[in-house]
Amino acid sequence: MRPVPLTRTTVGDLPACCTDCVFWQTLRGHSSESIRDRWIHRTERSFGPWGRMLSDDGTVVGVMQYGPASAFPRAQVLPAGPPGRDAALITCAYVDGGDTAGSVERLVLEALADIKGRGMQAIEAFAMRYPEEVPTAERAGLNHTLFDLHMLERLGFRAVRSRGQVSLMRLELGGVIAGGAESARVAIADARSVPGEAALPA
Repeated sequence: MRPVPLTRTTVGDLPACCTDCVFWQTLRGHSSESIRDRWIHRTERSFGPWGRMLSDDGTVVGVMQYGPASAFPRAQVLPAGPPGRDAALITCAYVDGGDTAGSVERLVLEALADIKGRGMQAIEAFAMRYPEEVPTAERAGLNHTLFDLHMLERLGFRAVRSRGQVSLMRLELGGVIAGGAESARVAIADARSVPGEAALPA
């Protein structure tokens, strides 16, 4: 699968549930093409590509949106929020196909490497701890705004605060190397194996 940056050029390839959604971009609670277009123009101009999608022979099998926490008004009012002003925020993902959990993890790792490469020092996401009986594939499938807390913990994220079932998770990017998902995976594994590592405790 090939990772593709989300931009004004590639947004037309997204599934309808992504192109029609402005949940994170506004507090008004309804979809608006003009709101989405203005947000894309403003964010891309100041930040650059605002996410990644996975393409498999031209078919989109995964999408992840992220950007500066300040770009997402909804994050300011969610339980366990607001996110840190110094952090990038992963807001949502859409995945389909046979390996939904693997696709979400790949997208998170791509996001870590991309954000690190832009010089930002931390990345955050909202998550929930699913009951053990919920299959991993169901925690990752289709579109969702709350990520699997166990998966994020495995990648080195730690809870900043929790409210009810929702936790705001944060990963300091000091040990993550820019360069793509595999580089990020190796850096995280190495950091977690070093005793006393502050950013990625075991």
